[in-house]
Order: sequence, then structure tokens, then C-alpha cells
Amino acid sequence: MREIIKPGRSNILAANGMVATSNPLSSQEGLSILKKGGNAVDAAIAASAVQAVVEPGSTGIGGDCFAIISMNGCKPVAVNGSGIAPKNANLKYFTNNKIKKITLDSPHSVTIPGCIHAWHSMHQKYGKLDFEELFRSAISFSENGFPVHEIESITWQENKNKLSKNSHTKKIFLPNNRAPKFGEIFKNPALSNSLKIISKKGARGFYEGELAKDMVSTLTALGGTHTMEDFLNQKTEFSKTINNKYKDYILHQCPLNGPGIIVLIMMSILEKFNFKNINPNSFERYHIQSEVTKVCYELKETKLGDPKYNNINYKEILSDHFINNLFDRIKFDEVIYSEKSIVTSHPETIYLTAVDNNFNSVSFINSICHAFGSGITSSNSGILFQNRGVNFRLEKNHPNSINSNKRPLHTIIPGLLTDNNNNTLFSFGVMGGQYQPIGQSHILQNIFDFNMTIQEAIDFPRAFCLNNKLILEKTISKEIFEKLTKLGHKTLYSNVPIGGGQGIYIDRLKGVLIGGSDSRKDGLAIGY
Repeated sequence: MREIIKPGRSNILAANGMVATSNPLSSQEGLSILKKGGNAVDAAIAASAVQAVVEPGSTGIGGDCFAIISMNGCKPVAVNGSGIAPKNANLKYFTNNKIKKITLDSPHSVTIPGCIHAWHSMHQKYGKLDFEELFRSAISFSENGFPVHEIESITWQENKNKLSKNSHTKKIFLPNNRAPKFGEIFKNPALSNSLKIISKKGARGFYEGELAKDMVSTLTALGGTHTMEDFLNQKTEFSKTINNKYKDYILHQCPLNGPGIIVLIMMSILEKFNFKNINPNSFERYHIQSEVTKVCYELKETKLGDPKYNNINYKEILSDHFINNLFDRIKFDEVIYSEKSIVTSHPETIYLTAVDNNFNSVSFINSICHAFGSGITSSNSGILFQNRGVNFRLEKNHPNSINSNKRPLHTIIPGLLTDNNNNTLFSFGVMGGQYQPIGQSHILQNIFDFNMTIQEAIDFPRAFCLNNKLILEKTISKEIFEKLTKLGHKTLYSNVPIGGGQGIYIDRLKGVLIGGSDSRKDGLAIGY
């Protein structure tokens, strides 16, 4: 338990249902849906719809999602709602047009948004309430306005130059030619009309008809290769999770094109270390995390991509032989320098989780990639597009090279922990772009190696090795900073917190839900 003399958050407890998101309005809506008789899937969709309105810097209906759904004690199901590249956006197109890089604000960075198809597909399979009911609050917030929360207002201010480049974006997201300030009311009536269409027509309302025509015409006017056929080709994939033994539990992740496999590898490596005599806030721990990140990200950035275009052998990657080879590279007194672990981009996202009164659980993540995505907004429908295409490589024979209808290697990953009988114990996720795999590992270790509560584990200081630089939050001491530097790390303090996160733990013996939400964001966990 935390030292209550120090500032901090208490864990949230409830017995009938709980939602944890990075915005209070979103958490409140998810809880409202549960109270109306909706299940965890209904609550997650409704909460995400609200966040698509109130947290436009991180998420929106112009983006993607992944989810892990655990219903009625059945095996968890992975949901891939990530978008495909346009049919004509293959490597030959970029070579012929002498395009050497997909930039953050290019129409070529816009993959087909996948989340609306996934929301509708999830609801058709598992939802209880009417689909239209799940959009009422999102429609109201976009039409009548909502107060901009603190962290979101900072993101808005930091990206005002990006938002000013596109005329449609500027008109909507920079009212009166400036970013909305903390506490100001913001409206997006055009988005409200789009949400009304989607709520009534489902996925067809987004991928066909006037909304799709508006999105395609907006993107092609800027030089994009998008067509109506591309939008019709977007589909959601339901599959088994990939999973691995973790202590006495089963750790579940979504298959590729998400990087959940990296979490499984990281936890297998970390379990080989003895953390009994290592302080959770020590240079030894942050050094080990850094080196584990580098050897795992080498694999991620050189071998992984859309499995439809690559032969990925999960069994081999998770084998003892493979894990031992990675483990053997890590030394207590040496620092690895790895060009192969350098990433293409470092985006942002939102994560939320919902658990209902039957302990059905949804671990859910929705994103428009970088802050305010591509900065491109559709002409008439108020839809801000993601820029997930920047995660593609423009390299021949690379597993993550762009190709027709191919999905890019993602960063967003929901996590789920079950017992051996498929009973969910912990639904969790970490925001923060490329930080997410090591972020999940960090929280799991905080709970199961260092005996922290859910909220403590989320709040605990973080470090992240990105592109051979070890970035520390300022809550980590100067002494630790200097020891890491002396060891050979290129160490620096971050001016902003690293990532965010939510989690709900199910104590099945007591019949109690224990929730936590990251103080680095605006949100909260709430239950009843």
C-alpha cells in the first residue's frame, strides 16, 4: 500500500462494474452504459466514442483499435481493428514518384480507419444495448460542446502549428485561430452529424455513402491514392490471442500486426532475472529494462510485420532457445548500442478497460497515431485522420514494407491476464507509442515482482530506452541518473511524463474490482 502521507491516488473499488479511461467524461459514460444494463463491450465502445470527441489529440473515429474480449469464462478473443493501406499505395508507387519517406502530415500516412468497423463488429458479436444508444453522449459532446481537460489542453497547444496547416482542420480545431484552453468549451458539429449517421447505419454509414465519399475526396485532393474500394475492403479480424505462461498465470496479447508478441518475449526474459534483491526504483532495474528493450526492439523492427505478408513462427520466437539467446546478450556491466532497434516513429494513443457485473472484460485501445494524427480533417464530416502509415518502411523486402491492402506494424496493444481456466484477473494497458511493450512489462513487474497495488504500479516512476537514449522521468533521482550514465547509457530526463495507463484487477475471492488510472493523464477509474 502507498504511504498515505505522500500525495497520490487511492485504488478504486467496486463490486458491480468498473471503467477506467484517460478522460473523466469517457469513464462516466462507460459506467452509465453498465448501469443501463449494457455489458463490458457496450461500455468500452461508448467510452471510446466519447473519447473520440473529447480527446482528439490521441484518438478519434479516423483511427484504429485493438481489443481483447473475455466473455463468460470463454477463451479471450483478440480483435484487430487496424486499417489497411490503399490498394495503390505499394512500394512501386513510392519508388516511381521518388517518395523516400512518408511524412507525418502526408495523405500517404493515412491508412483506412479501422475502428468504426471494429466497434460495429464487436457489438454485433457481443453487445446487448442498441448500437445507437452507445453514441448518444458522444453526439451530445460534439454537438453541444465539452470542457477541455488539462492534459488535453497542453497537447492542443503544443500542436497548434500542425493544426493550422490544413484549412478544414484549422477551422474546426483552432476556433478563433487558437488552441482551446483548459476549461474552455469546444464543439465539433460536423463530427456530431457523422456520429449520428454511424449510430444509425453502423459500419456501412462510415465505409459507404456520403461519409466515405467525403473522406476519399478530401484525401485524393491532397494527393492520396485512396478509393471507395479501399474503404469497402476494410475488415475486422477476430482471432485467438497469442499467449504465454507468466508465473502462475496466462498473459494474453493480440497477434501481429500489433507488437504484443514483444511483451510476451520481454516477460519471458525478465523472469530469468532475480529481482528479489533489486529495488524497483534503482539503476539496476532501469538498466535491465533498457537492455531488454533493445534486444526485443531489434526483433520488432527487423523481423515483424503484417503476418499475411510474412511467415511468422510464434512458437519459435517464444521458444526457450530463442529467449535464452536474447537473455545471454544482456550484461549487468555493459550497455548495448543497437542501430537495428531504432524505430520509425513514436506516436500517442488512449487505452481504456471495462468490466461488468459478470466479470466480462474488455481491454481496449484506440488511436490516431501521432498527436492529432495526420492533421488532415475531412472536408464536411469533421473526421480527423490518423497517420499510422508512418510506421511502414519504404524498403524492399523489409517485413514491414508498405504494400497494397497491407497493415503496418502497430504500436498499440491491449493486455489481459487470466488464470489457467480462462478467468480474467487483470485487464490492463499502457499508452505512449513505442513505450507500450516495456510499459506493460513495467506494470506487471511492479505488481507481481514488487507487490504494488494497481494504482501504485501505474503511478510508479518510468524509464524508456528509445533509439539508444535512456529517457527518465524526473521522479527518478539524480543519483540513479548518474549511475546509469557512468555505466554507459546516453541518459536524459524527459520534460513530460512517459505514457499513461489503466487497469482493472478482479479479486474473484472477494468479488471486488480494483481499478487504477494514470495520474499522468486526465482520466480516472470509476465503479459502482
